[in-house]
Amino acid sequence: MHAKKFKQLFLHIGLGKTGTTTIQQDILANAELLETKYDVHYPRRFSHADRYEGNHSVLLRALFSNAPAVRQRLSAIGIPDQQAIDKFNKLTMNRLLRSFEKTSADQLLLSAESVGHFRQAQMTELFSWLNELSESITVVACLRHPVHALSSEIQQRLKKGEDLETMYTNPPHYLFKKLFTRLENAFGKENLIAYSFADAVQQDCGLTAAFFRQIGIVADDDFPKSKPINTSISHEGALLLSSVNRQRPVMLEGARNPARNLVDLDYFRDLPGRPYRAPAEVYNLVKESVAVDVQWAEQEYDIDLGRPEQIEVESYRSFSEQSIDFIADQLVQGSSQRHSIIQRQRHPLTQKVIDIVAHPSLIFYKALSLFGIGRLSSK
Repeated sequence: MHAKKFKQLFLHIGLGKTGTTTIQQDILANAELLETKYDVHYPRRFSHADRYEGNHSVLLRALFSNAPAVRQRLSAIGIPDQQAIDKFNKLTMNRLLRSFEKTSADQLLLSAESVGHFRQAQMTELFSWLNELSESITVVACLRHPVHALSSEIQQRLKKGEDLETMYTNPPHYLFKKLFTRLENAFGKENLIAYSFADAVQQDCGLTAAFFRQIGIVADDDFPKSKPINTSISHEGALLLSSVNRQRPVMLEGARNPARNLVDLDYFRDLPGRPYRAPAEVYNLVKESVAVDVQWAEQEYDIDLGRPEQIEVESYRSFSEQSIDFIADQLVQGSSQRHSIIQRQRHPLTQKVIDIVAHPSLIFYKALSLFGIGRLSSK
């Protein structure tokens, strides 16, 4: 079975916190329309990829998985060793090649923000593989000012197992010059498109239509403006999840911690509270450290990422550290108990009872929030 040669391949790499999930799910939901009306094929059938919702990130990560840090991330999502990676990759390639054979489209679109984290060797390998599929390759990246993206970036990494204290010391953000140097070395600068998230959100069309405009496709009517997918954690939920990550790390000795379940996140996402914000000094630290890098990106790619306002955050911690640690430990214990019970008894009528039995701390926390009580004693 041989891969088809497309005339044009578009590789959308995000970047993170620029509405990438919204764009991917919009495209997935309208993949057939995209193919029949706009001559663009979007591979979409990957039943072996857990929770696949239009994001090709894990697929490409596994195909180019030589780096130890990548192996650890794959292990965290259930692809623990070389044998599992090989099996996963075989299924990925079979599904890709099958979809290439069936389509009559001349253009191919892939979307994977994980490419933004590829090292130079992986980036070059990726280009070599994509070059076998298409006569021409265009890489598309949306850039957001690191200060504007910081709150969302921290929350995303919390979900993957990091803790707030570590991230406050070394705040996460893209280094645009280093990233685009790797991209230019692999794909050539003439094949890169960079556009501003700040500009995209100001356009009358939605984020998906704004992305298509960058590659010369006007699809505003078929991809109308919609409310961005919001997976934010409340401020209190972020403090609790950070405590869990610190007390019970997601990874232990290179393998997933058996004391942690993927369903843990479901509870922290639902916890009520105010929007998450880092301490003001963290935003100001990022603002100072990225100033030269942002200026470089704006000049090299003729874009305006916007200017961050002075950040002021008050009442960072509503709960004492001791209270946070106690509630977090109780929540994750409750999550483990509930998960164990559900595995034995999946009848939907038992869910409310299970929640009450296995999650008394969650019920207590929500009761406090209902009555507007935002502080527990630190004594």
